[in-house]
Amino acid sequence: MNKLGDEILEDLKGGVLTLSFPRLGHSTLMKHAISTRVGGISRGNYKSLNLSFKVGDEPLRAEENRKLLSASLDMDMDRAVYLTQIHSDKVFKLDSSNLPKKGGCLGEGDALITNLSNVPIYIMVADCLPVLFYDQTNKAVGLAHAGWRGTVAEIAVKTLKAMNEAYGTNPADVKVVLGPAIGACCYEVGADVKEKFGIFSYADQILEQTGNANWKLNIPEANARQLLEAGVAEERLIRSHLCTVDHLNLFYSHRAEAGPKQSTGRFAALMMLVN
Repeated sequence: MNKLGDEILEDLKGGVLTLSFPRLGHSTLMKHAISTRVGGISRGNYKSLNLSFKVGDEPLRAEENRKLLSASLDMDMDRAVYLTQIHSDKVFKLDSSNLPKKGGCLGEGDALITNLSNVPIYIMVADCLPVLFYDQTNKAVGLAHAGWRGTVAEIAVKTLKAMNEAYGTNPADVKVVLGPAIGACCYEVGADVKEKFGIFSYADQILEQTGNANWKLNIPEANARQLLEAGVAEERLIRSHLCTVDHLNLFYSHRAEAGPKQSTGRFAALMMLVN
C-alpha cells in the first residue's frame, strides 16, 4: 500500500516528487499532478521546489524549479495558463479566443476551466484547498482554489456550474479531487470566520470549538458537502486526507511557516487534457 493511502500515487522523476490520483482519470486522456516541495533548488524557507515568483524566493531558482517540474511531468510550464489568485468566487473559461500564445495569466480569479487539449492549467496553494474537476464525457477539466473565503463563496460549486454551462458537464458524472490542504486538526479561526460559516446547514459538522474561544475549521469537508449537495456522486469524490501542516516534508504551509518577516513557497495543482 502507498504510504500516503491507496488513492494516491507517488511519482519520483529526476528527483522531483509529484502526486496523482489514479481514480481521477487515465493519463492517456488527462494528465494531472500535485507538486510537492521535493526536488527543487530553492533554499531556506522555500526549500526546495517552490514554484512562485511572488513570495520572495530568488526568481532564477523558482524558474529552474518550474523547468524541473516540467521535465518530470512532461507538461510544459512555459505554455501553462494560470490566474492571479485573490480568494474570490470568480471562474475563468479558457478557450481559443483568450488563450495566451506562450502561456500566461488570464486575470484575477480563483478557478479556471477549459476543454482545450495540450494546454496545462494550474493553481498554487500553501494551505488553501486545491479542487480538481474532470469531465471525461465532455472532455473538460477545471481547477479551483478554495481558502475559507472561497469556500464561503462556494467557489468549487461555481466552478462546477461554469463547466455545466460551458460544456454540459453533469455533476453526477464529474470526478473531483480534494487535494492537500490545512486540516481541521491544525486550522483555528476566530468568531468572525466562524460566523461566516454559520449560514450553512452543516456548520456544526465542520466547526469544533476549542478551549480558547476559537474554532477548528474543516475546509475540505465544507467543500465536500457543498459539492455533494450540488450533485457530485460520493463515489466520484476523491479525498486526499492530507494536511499541509502535518506533512511539511511534502508541502508548504503558510499557517505553519510564514510570519511577518518571512514567507514560504507554493506548490501547485496542474491539469491538462491530452489529444
